[in-house]
Amino acid sequence: MLFANLQCKNLMKIRDLIVTAFALLLLSGCASDSFHYQNGGGSSSSNNTQVSSIPKSGYYRVKKGDTLFSIAFRYGIDYRKLAQTNRIPSPYVIYPQQKIRLKVSSNTTKIANSSPKVQTKKPVASIKKPSQVVKRVTKPKVNPPTKNISKSTIPNKSTLNWRWPIKGFVVRGFSNAGVSSKGIDIKSNIGKPVRAAEDGVVVYSGNGLIGYGNLVIVKHSEEYLSAYAYNQSILVKEQQVVKAGDSLAIIGGKGEERPLLHFEIRRDGQPIDPLTVLPDQ
Repeated sequence: MLFANLQCKNLMKIRDLIVTAFALLLLSGCASDSFHYQNGGGSSSSNNTQVSSIPKSGYYRVKKGDTLFSIAFRYGIDYRKLAQTNRIPSPYVIYPQQKIRLKVSSNTTKIANSSPKVQTKKPVASIKKPSQVVKRVTKPKVNPPTKNISKSTIPNKSTLNWRWPIKGFVVRGFSNAGVSSKGIDIKSNIGKPVRAAEDGVVVYSGNGLIGYGNLVIVKHSEEYLSAYAYNQSILVKEQQVVKAGDSLAIIGGKGEERPLLHFEIRRDGQPIDPLTVLPDQ
């Protein structure tokens, strides 16, 4: 009889342990669901956009399709400081295989707005002999420049009135820590156009920056750039002047997160939280 009572008590203890373990599993599942909801229903690795670390060499070799703006954007550098350090005058012409120094100088002296020097013939004040021949100078062959952004096309505005690039809701917010998001992710509808958040000029249009897919970068002023990533297709070209609300691309996405737009704003090369300047929806 005593043995039977002990056996019964042991069975009750085992039952209680099973019930407790099952309850803990349910609570764990709820906590996990709550975490995913706060992060927009996606995993924490869904957004890999980040400012790249400067390589140990301190230099970057220009590739076809690069612009000075895209290189500065990749490494979170003010394009003006990058141009100054490398003695690249406006309109910031760069060439394939050109070596760009990424460790910029702290001196912020403005670069003179001048075009690259081109050899020209010297004017002749008076020619005494009609038979005199001016010797032609043969220009050395150089690789064609990648992209040329003319400063004259930059809109001149004293203040910027930002607008949302697309209607939707934010599923991932801004964070400036570690490799976290350098912008916001906006969920919208399939086929919707991505629009310019302000007047500006397109300074990059392509897919050469890892982690951004089809990317458009627009320059709005000397200080501000905006970026539109993960597009399904791009509708604009570099050097194209755009107005606020103009269509730049068609919304795309990354992985299973579609349709989704990744939107960034950079001030002096550094990411800022777009929600601090965008109006309420």
